[in-house]
Amino acid sequence: MKNSISKMVIAVMVCFVFGVGVAKASTPGPIDADFVLNNSSYHANFGNNSITGAFEDHYTFTAIDPMTGSGGFSAISGFSGFGGFGLGGIGQIGFDVIFSSLGLWDVTDSSNHVLVSDRTVNGFILGFGGFSGLTNGHNYDLVISGELGNGRTSGSYSGNIEIAPVPEPEFYVMLLVGLVLVVFAARSTRRSAYQPTYG
Repeated sequence: MKNSISKMVIAVMVCFVFGVGVAKASTPGPIDADFVLNNSSYHANFGNNSITGAFEDHYTFTAIDPMTGSGGFSAISGFSGFGGFGLGGIGQIGFDVIFSSLGLWDVTDSSNHVLVSDRTVNGFILGFGGFSGLTNGHNYDLVISGELGNGRTSGSYSGNIEIAPVPEPEFYVMLLVGLVLVVFAARSTRRSAYQPTYG
């Protein structure tokens, strides 16, 4: 049993390594095209790399069979240093944003939005949420809100959502592994974007 779970985790990690580069929204909006089938679950990465203050981001999608099972979503703040090596010393190293809430809403009926899953994460740099099942043909809105970390002038975060037609215990391991890989991909992208210039 342990051997099969280990093989499953390794297989999932390989899928996520390839999946991370496939689809990632870097700004809020529709994420229908970002979903990828990984073994028996649907996975999409999302995030925002241009936060400049308090934010409420919306990631929308339509659930189409067989993408209608149980699942979960997660988000984690970007991590960086700022302040340089000037008179103030090394500067500050820390997380870019602090989340206040993560929620998944059924917005099919525009006059009556239904909360599917809510996770208050006030004061945290990491958040998880789960849901028991989605309805075929319904429109959903994944809403993430928060603010910049103390002393930050800009920031970013990354996240992922998984939908499994038949959820298994390994599903939550897959969600966590996916989140970790998204973080590593975001950090390497951010480092390459902010290389110092010498002159």
